[in-house]
Amino acid sequence: MYEYLIGYVTEVTPEFVVLEVQGVGYKLFVGNPYRYEVSHEKQVKIYVHEAVSDTGISLYGLFDAEDKELFEKLLLVKGIGPKSALAILANEDHSGLVAAINNDDVAYLKKFPKIGPKAAQQIILDLKGKMTLNSVDPVQTVAKPIGNHQLADALDALTALGYATRDIAKIKPDLEADPAMTTDQYLSSGLKLLMKK
Repeated sequence: MYEYLIGYVTEVTPEFVVLEVQGVGYKLFVGNPYRYEVSHEKQVKIYVHEAVSDTGISLYGLFDAEDKELFEKLLLVKGIGPKSALAILANEDHSGLVAAINNDDVAYLKKFPKIGPKAAQQIILDLKGKMTLNSVDPVQTVAKPIGNHQLADALDALTALGYATRDIAKIKPDLEADPAMTTDQYLSSGLKLLMKK
């Protein structure tokens, strides 16, 4: 039903952002909420996927048209729901994902939360040769103020994506080594480190 929404981000949490569009606040579940910052002056464009289930209707926000296309392809895979697809796409660099699918790299796909051997094989079976990267929209990274809470917010976001506490604890010292990163940078670095473990 929706392609995208343009409005002001009024709230950022580890799981979702609230986007106000002409007086209506839309709760959008996003992979990396800290790509956005609360602003009543600068509007942002967020691509949207509407998911209807027995428990209700949810809106999932995607950073650009390419993310939305990849997200919707992942939803075609048996056993992959919106939350799993969002966790897979939380990492900004999707080239590793596409390469893993096209090269039958089950080990890489198993690094994503709640993706076991069967789900990884199913992703490859359903999407091999169908995943490409087009880079439709430019990256709109938003800078955030520096502070200790930036790392805590990033770790909360990793937990919200479904990564195990023990895995997050293993990468925390590496992230703490650089105290001058924004939450978005901590989250991006954390996702990369989790994919390498």
